Amino acid sequence: MKKLLLVLFTGIAVFGITKNTYALGDVYYTTPNGIELNREEYEFLVNFYGAGYLNIMTRDMYDEFVEEDLINSDVEIKTYDVPQLPLLNPGISPNSEVNHTTAKTLQIGKACLPTYCMMSLLNTWHGSPTIRSWDNIGTYLYNVNLISYTHAYVDSTAGTEYFNNWKTDPNGHGVGNSVKLPDNGNDIIINMGFKVSKGGTVFGSYQHAMQNTTLLNSKNYTLDLGGYGGVFLYNGNAVGVYDGMNGVDINV
Repeated sequence: MKKLLLVLFTGIAVFGITKNTYALGDVYYTTPNGIELNREEYEFLVNFYGAGYLNIMTRDMYDEFVEEDLINSDVEIKTYDVPQLPLLNPGISPNSEVNHTTAKTLQIGKACLPTYCMMSLLNTWHGSPTIRSWDNIGTYLYNVNLISYTHAYVDSTAGTEYFNNWKTDPNGHGVGNSVKLPDNGNDIIINMGFKVSKGGTVFGSYQHAMQNTTLLNSKNYTLDLGGYGGVFLYNGNAVGVYDGMNGVDINV
C-alpha cells in the first residue's frame, strides 16, 4: 500500500497522492449523479480536482477516469508557501508550484501516464471576495501540446456551476476559461482540468476581477508568457481589471 507522503524543506511541501487497495464493491461515496466511488477513488478526485468535481462528474467522465487508470498514474502536487504578496506587474517570475496569499491559494497538479498528463489547476479562496464578477483561469504551455480540456467549475456553499467559456491559443499553446463567482456563498474553489503531452512546462494562472466586468471583457486576452501569471495578457477594456496574482508552473 502506498501512503500519502509529506516532505518539508525550505518552505516547500511536496505531496504525493498515491493509492490504497479497496474491494470494488466497497462504496465509500455516491455522487449527486449516482456514481458510486470507493474510498481510493474519492480521495484521489477530491485531492486532485477539488470536492466540487464530484458534483459535476458525469458517468462518461468517471468511465474515462477508470479507463485511463489515473489511480495508478504518476501523481504529483508540489507546494511552495509564498509570503504575503503585493499586487504584481505582469510577468512570469516568481512562479512556483503553489502560489499563496492571505486571500487565496493556487496550486497545480499532474497525473502522468507514459505518453500524456492529466492536469489540474485549483484555486481556493480563504476569505470571501468582495467583487464577484468574471474571473479567469487558464494555462500556457511551453514545449507541451494541448491534447484536450475537460472541465472548469466554481464550487461554494451556494452550489457548483460548470463553465464552458473556453478560449484556446491558435497555436495550441494553452487554454483559458472565464468563470463567474457566485453572488452568494462562501468557501469558493475554482478548478480547471486539461490534458497535455509530456516534455515541457505547464504554467497556470487564476486572475480575479477587482471591479465588475462582463463576460465579453473577460475574454479580451491572449495566452502569453509575458502576461499575468505567465498566462493572461489582457487587451482593451480588460486592461487594469485583474489583480495580477503570480502564477504557478510544473514540469511534465
